[in-house]
Amino acid sequence: MNHPITSENITLKLYTTVWVVLALIHSGIMYWSYEIPLIPAIVDGLIYNTLMYFLGLSLWFPVLYIDTEKSWINTTAQLLASGIVLVAFWLFSGKLLVSLFVSEEIQQQLFEFKKMTTRGIVGGLLFILYVLIYYLLMFYNEIQERANQQETMNRLLRETELKALKAQLNPHFLFNSLNSISSLTITDPDAAREMINKLSDFLRYSLKKNDNILLPLRDELKNMTRYLEIEKVRFGDRLLCESIVPTECKDLKLPVLILQPLFENAVKHGVYESIEPVTIRTFCRCIENDLEISVINNYDKDGQTRKGEGIGLDNIVNRLKNIYHREDLVTIVRENGHYEVNVRIPQNQTTRK
Repeated sequence: MNHPITSENITLKLYTTVWVVLALIHSGIMYWSYEIPLIPAIVDGLIYNTLMYFLGLSLWFPVLYIDTEKSWINTTAQLLASGIVLVAFWLFSGKLLVSLFVSEEIQQQLFEFKKMTTRGIVGGLLFILYVLIYYLLMFYNEIQERANQQETMNRLLRETELKALKAQLNPHFLFNSLNSISSLTITDPDAAREMINKLSDFLRYSLKKNDNILLPLRDELKNMTRYLEIEKVRFGDRLLCESIVPTECKDLKLPVLILQPLFENAVKHGVYESIEPVTIRTFCRCIENDLEISVINNYDKDGQTRKGEGIGLDNIVNRLKNIYHREDLVTIVRENGHYEVNVRIPQNQTTRK
């Protein structure tokens, strides 16, 4: 673990400033309160505070390496021993250095028993303050490290969930398409060949895109056109498509392949269940700087409802929840023979990576 004070310039500058101020206060107290001459008072303040400046920095290492997992008595004893050694060294090395610059008469005033006792108490308090600060910094760093680890784990979990959700999507669509191609090879080989080519283009687009990437609406709609063309090979005139997409919406961003389950759901519950033509309508609009997409299809109210596992729409809800951390982005309306799914894509909200 890096030293919490010397590892960053701003912290070291602040630390140095504090000790310069303390040295001045020390000198002022010696001069005004104890009536020590100005120069010896300044010398005493500079030497003792400079020593504590460096001793305090070095104290980080015994605090860091003392085994706090042992009993508190053992830890306290080690800290007490360290404190006694540090304060004793500070007192007597300071005395030795100051003696080099002041007369014997001044030395007697500076180092009389009462003043040395006061110095010892101050040194002990400074030692305790250092220890408390260092342990608080260690505790804070540990909390930050755990928070970073938790955030990393959450990010990896979200990425895994997104990949799992997308993995549900592609095989589901691929399974249906391959079944259709298999049937067409017998009834209409040319249509089967056309469908294979379109499927190839669609899958090439899908596989080259990252799960978390945000793409312009125009790219996603282009790929959904490929999808609907694949389905139209199977259903012919039973599948009709309409879209209204304002120009200002086409450059707005949305998650890759987020639209496919909407169209797949419309085909599954519209065209599959009806013998009449089904129209899939796509409307896009900008609302409060967000992108709102509606996919609407008519369906046969008297037809037998085709039950499914609900993977498609659940996929959208879960992906949007993982990306935008909101649960209100998908609404579904089913009435008067029409099934409508509205998806709102935030544009100004930062997604978590």
